[in-house]
Amino acid sequence: MSTRFDGRVAAVTGSTSGIGRGIAVALAAEGARVFGLDLPGEIGPGAIGSSEIEAGIERIPCDVSDAESVARAAATLLEATGGRIDHVVANAGIRGADTPAEQLPVTEFDAVIAVNLRGVFLTLQAFAPAMLAGAGGSMVAVASMSGNRVVNVPQHTVAYNTAKAGVTALVRTLAVEWGGRGVRVNTVSPGYVSTPFLEADAAMHPLWLPQTVPGRFARIDEIAAGTLYLLSDAAGYCHGSDLLIDGGYSLR
Repeated sequence: MSTRFDGRVAAVTGSTSGIGRGIAVALAAEGARVFGLDLPGEIGPGAIGSSEIEAGIERIPCDVSDAESVARAAATLLEATGGRIDHVVANAGIRGADTPAEQLPVTEFDAVIAVNLRGVFLTLQAFAPAMLAGAGGSMVAVASMSGNRVVNVPQHTVAYNTAKAGVTALVRTLAVEWGGRGVRVNTVSPGYVSTPFLEADAAMHPLWLPQTVPGRFARIDEIAAGTLYLLSDAAGYCHGSDLLIDGGYSLR
């Protein structure tokens, strides 16, 4: 088993299921001390300071769309680690309503942007001062192939696609601002991945599957592997890179 992250401290938002959990577990398996930042209702009573540690992941309540909640979570983590943070994965996201753009209530648009884009900014911003003032480190935001190409038609995902496109632009900007000061920032853009998100779209599978080169959806561990590469020292020359892991879907 690789130990690329021995002694490192990592924060992962949206770590209770799906891609986020896969990334958190993979980091813990490779030696990192991992903190999962998740909505209180998703982690139950087991916040940091209590007894719940699942698969080596310590839990901190956090609503990424709320600036004060993110600030508290970051402060709690840094207090627990003596100020150390080496890696941040901004993964938390929501789907949003399947509603035509001309009918989508602005409140629903805003809700998706608040989590999927604003939440990424708040998360990276909250940990940046400690990383910039310390030994540096690396950050990865989970974007989507949908931020590069509109692939979800005939579904209606204007808010989701807009947010994910914004994530790649945000990360490229932060990569320029922070890269020369010791903090690398990159994105991973998954295609269709076998997660609860995907299972909710079972009726669309016959349309999507043939468009992938291998004829299958990605496994969570494949997205985690790409994310860990970008976080690792081996990716030291990656600044503002977007790693597309879509099984060739966007080539069609």
